[in-house]
Amino acid sequence: MVLLAQKEVEAIMSKLNDEQVYFLTHRMKIKKKSRWLQVLANYKGIDINETMSHQDIEGKIKDWVLIDILDGGYKKRPHKCDCGQSLRFQYLIQNKKEGAVRYLGENCFENYLSLPSSVIKDVKNGMYAIDLERDDILVKYKKNLFYPLASYLHLSLPQDIIDQYEAGLPLSDNQIALVERINARYEEEKKLSFLFQRLNIKQQQFVSKMNPEDRRELLLSIEDGIVEGFFQDEEISEYEETTQRQIQLHLPLLERQKVEVKEWKLAKKRQEQLHSLTLEQREFVLSFTKEEQEALLDRVQKPLYYSIESIKNLPLDARIKKQVELNLPLLKEQLYKINVAQNRFQNLS
Repeated sequence: MVLLAQKEVEAIMSKLNDEQVYFLTHRMKIKKKSRWLQVLANYKGIDINETMSHQDIEGKIKDWVLIDILDGGYKKRPHKCDCGQSLRFQYLIQNKKEGAVRYLGENCFENYLSLPSSVIKDVKNGMYAIDLERDDILVKYKKNLFYPLASYLHLSLPQDIIDQYEAGLPLSDNQIALVERINARYEEEKKLSFLFQRLNIKQQQFVSKMNPEDRRELLLSIEDGIVEGFFQDEEISEYEETTQRQIQLHLPLLERQKVEVKEWKLAKKRQEQLHSLTLEQREFVLSFTKEEQEALLDRVQKPLYYSIESIKNLPLDARIKKQVELNLPLLKEQLYKINVAQNRFQNLS
């Protein structure tokens, strides 16, 4: 979507009542001022959060604040900079301490505040996005496209969305997306509450102590029924305490816990495989990289391809011959080298 022409904006605005015009223009000014404060706070490294009011943020910034940005329209320059230059875009800023207001163009705006061009670009992009949202609302009003917000008034919605709805103005795409995200969270919370109630008392006590992210993952994983434990008693004692308790309560494991258990089982298997070897075999295997060790150990119980007698006359690396002599399996690349050596040997003979 691109910005509407100023004439089209005025044509649609003329169809709004006084309350709607005031609400829309006032809301856009507030959003632009908020955007300016956010950009300036980020640039100055000031921590802000959603609960802070404009006054709180301004109190931290202690600087010039943006009052408005006026757009004279495409190919028009009806505004004036304090330096005398004709402008399409005019930035109105006010010094909080002195109360002085400046009317500036883009260049003077940047130079006057000593802000880098990247900050100015962020401000302009933010203002453009806000104007796009205004135009989205106006186009929807013109086409009589109203979101059925009445079905979502039971949710904890931002007051400005409710006020906009009650003023008879449609919601923008961004506002609709926000409402649907809030609704999705609400429906999920209902589901989580229902799933929690399906647990027995001991399970509930355990789950209640989990952090919100882990609790959510666990509850959603039992949506189709409680998962029974699949672990033998002698294995459980080796796991981390929380994981042990979870298994004992017949609660499913989180994804990270499954990874931990899998890694523990794999490490245990490797240790058992290593201890099944003789000391000489074990030392030889441990001389390989970790990946190569895993590949060799996975083949320890499988039949060997070659005996030392079958390869002793081949032009092979002594390490490969030693490996075969120790009755250890071979890696794929080693098997390939033996195959090549056999072919060369046959061709020579």
